[in-house]
Amino acid sequence: MKSKCILSISRAVLAGLAFSGLSASAQAAYSYGDDAQVPEFSYNFVEGAYDNYDFDGLDADIGRLSMSYDVASKLNIIGEYANGDIDNPTGGSSLDYEAFAIGLGYHTPVAPRTDVTANIKYINQDIDSISDDDGYGVGIGLRHKLMGKVELDANIDYMDLDDNDDTRFGVGARYDINNKVSVGVDYSTSSEDVDIISSNIRFNF
Repeated sequence: MKSKCILSISRAVLAGLAFSGLSASAQAAYSYGDDAQVPEFSYNFVEGAYDNYDFDGLDADIGRLSMSYDVASKLNIIGEYANGDIDNPTGGSSLDYEAFAIGLGYHTPVAPRTDVTANIKYINQDIDSISDDDGYGVGIGLRHKLMGKVELDANIDYMDLDDNDDTRFGVGARYDINNKVSVGVDYSTSSEDVDIISSNIRFNF
């Protein structure tokens, strides 16, 4: 299990470095004028989201509240709470799902309009009376601002909960309604054959 964890983390880091290198090269080829306004990403926000999980035919509907708060120039505290229902594989009543996470994030620009991000967090996940798991997660990602009000992102996250591990690959898009409010959609898939479609609204402060 330890070797599998190290391998998954190594793949996430290498993929993130390769992705950031390609992004930096692409941005270097683009000429910005002296008066060009390069937007800064906000890491102070509260976000509400709806997540739909597909566990190989079984569905879960999850509400999620997350937050981020900058505590230094490149460091932010992150937190998340999720609650919802999962289809019962035996056909009975749906199962209650609850989870929370808290951790530390890192972010730095790698090119105009592009930030690389990383995080590490403690995770607790409770599924009815079936399981109550603790563990950790690590992740790496990119945020890229297109011309105008559109942001794209990509990320890789690895989680290990009581010897059950999973690696998720995700992409997303965000539209700024104004400088305080934005809406987004995300899609991710995991090594455990779980597909997740999310929609969210974010409030910057």
